[in-house]
Amino acid sequence: MKLGYIKVYVWLACVLVANVILYTVVMLSRRPLSLQTPRRTMFIGGHMKLWQPMDLHGLPLWHLLKLYMAQLDNPILRNVTAQFNLMLPGTCGESFHGASQKLADFSSYPSHLQAFVLSMHCRDYTLLIGPADDKACSDGTQLLVAVRSQLANFDRRQAIRQTWGQTGLVRNVTVQTLFLLGRQGSGDRYPDLEALLQLERRKNKDLLLWDFQDTFYNLSLKDILFLGWLKGHCPSVEFIFLGDDDVFLRVDALVAYTGSLNATPQRGFFTGHVIQDAAPVHDSKHKYYVPESFYQGTYPPYVGGGGFLCSRDVATQLYEASCHLPLFPINNVYLGICLEELGLVPQNHPGFWTFNMEDEGQEDLCAYKDLILVEHRKPQDIIRLWRGLHDPALTC
Repeated sequence: MKLGYIKVYVWLACVLVANVILYTVVMLSRRPLSLQTPRRTMFIGGHMKLWQPMDLHGLPLWHLLKLYMAQLDNPILRNVTAQFNLMLPGTCGESFHGASQKLADFSSYPSHLQAFVLSMHCRDYTLLIGPADDKACSDGTQLLVAVRSQLANFDRRQAIRQTWGQTGLVRNVTVQTLFLLGRQGSGDRYPDLEALLQLERRKNKDLLLWDFQDTFYNLSLKDILFLGWLKGHCPSVEFIFLGDDDVFLRVDALVAYTGSLNATPQRGFFTGHVIQDAAPVHDSKHKYYVPESFYQGTYPPYVGGGGFLCSRDVATQLYEASCHLPLFPINNVYLGICLEELGLVPQNHPGFWTFNMEDEGQEDLCAYKDLILVEHRKPQDIIRLWRGLHDPALTC
């Protein structure tokens, strides 16, 4: 073969290899979340485009952590993170002092928010109580109802079990209810409820309790732990409702609604009471206080915290997205952030009433006939509504 042909072939081979390398670098830096493997699932991770500009000066802590985790999760950029001057703790037992040191006003944070910042790196909490024999769902369960609760809320859980949370067939759909709990240590603030908890566990077999401190700012953690647990359980479940233990849920209306959807398996489905253009509350005395040094800008669309309904694939994707994003202290906002990361927009449903009803309508049973969820109901209210709405004599 002539020398000229050999040079041409070598040149073409080099061009081909260079293009393959360039293509690989670009695709690694912009892979979809669903195809990425978290760096360590117990800690926050991230992703970003290779060419994203980096201006770290004056960034609020949450945004800084998002960029930092993005670089850690990027195989090309993970070795050039020295500019952040930040290091994740090696274990969950270590406090995240590196994050607190980035906050000049950290000492002014409320104690529960300080606790959140110091532990926000960790997702690896042991499941202390789960359904017996690891059988969380009966065979063929199609709708899983997961209820956020706290250990001391025995009366709320029992009211739900006696009413809308009953496990079994609803309109030929098999429904299963589980309660999600964290730890509340006994001491000056909390009574010792261990004996009652074990009794409830043996009798009902519907509790999931993780070894983390159950506080308002850890509700995001509770949601993510549940979504991570769900990946390996309840394979027949098609829809998931996740809500609070102070709501009245019309499961029959929820099942009817899912049945009205397209008969093909639902994908990308997430609905509830959608809140648009909300911004952080900067009043330190407010329940939803988020300092400017922690997060700035408006929130993406999210659903009210009373509850939402989603398809199985979205539940899985939300967990995957959370592995790439720092935790946020308000759980419904955090799920909105995860949805935005996935490129999904929550759908508004008028039957989800997150902000309660007008006072004059609360006693009118017929006002509930067209609703799916109403928030802020006491156990007595839940039982009264359930009995009233199932009274054969009720006419609307």
